[in-house]
Amino acid sequence: MEGSANSKNVSNYEMLAQYYDELLQDEEALSLWLKYIEEEKFSSVLELASGSGVMAGILQKKGYDIIASDISEAMKEAARENYSGEYLNLNMTDYDLNRKFDLILCICDSINYLYEEELDDFFACAARHLNKNGRLIFDMHHQERLNEFKEQYIEEGFVKDIPYQWTISSDDFDRTVSEHFTFYTKDGMIQEHHTQNVFDPECVKVKMDKYFRVRSIDDFVEDEKILMVGYLK
Repeated sequence: MEGSANSKNVSNYEMLAQYYDELLQDEEALSLWLKYIEEEKFSSVLELASGSGVMAGILQKKGYDIIASDISEAMKEAARENYSGEYLNLNMTDYDLNRKFDLILCICDSINYLYEEELDDFFACAARHLNKNGRLIFDMHHQERLNEFKEQYIEEGFVKDIPYQWTISSDDFDRTVSEHFTFYTKDGMIQEHHTQNVFDPECVKVKMDKYFRVRSIDDFVEDEKILMVGYLK
């Protein structure tokens, strides 16, 4: 693909946010999350790592009292297309909102952006913000993802008339999945890189057990996503 000789590296969804829904939206998983949420009795919801606000917007339209949040300012801006409620910029391991919720939700493998040593802070913070009998629901990468991307995946095409290349690769030793995006704009080439950690589910359960009774659905999306449910102790 051709572009200007100019090259720029960005981070924290600074570029990807504006193309997120077109490139990364997972309709199958979205319908599964929604089905699971609607089977339960929740009223107030805090969504962590809300990204482009698609799930927050759906829940808002269905009458849930929901607050969205993300650490990325660019994602907050992109979410204006999907969600009109309160959207906070916050770190999902360190926040104090002075209120509690029936459900804290974190989808799209967002927890995999954390390091293992950050998981306890994630669980502790969520537990402090849940009502009695509240739930924490999140999904994370299935370990099979490490095998899936041993051979690099490469996708090329156009998004909003912009040529792009998207590669995904895994590292068994570091237990990571890395995604690299290159956009060929009229002003030059813009690159954005994201690395996620693939956790041992048993390790996650041990850390959750300090605050929650734990249920895992290992085949939530076969060989792709594990759904974790924490029932506040």
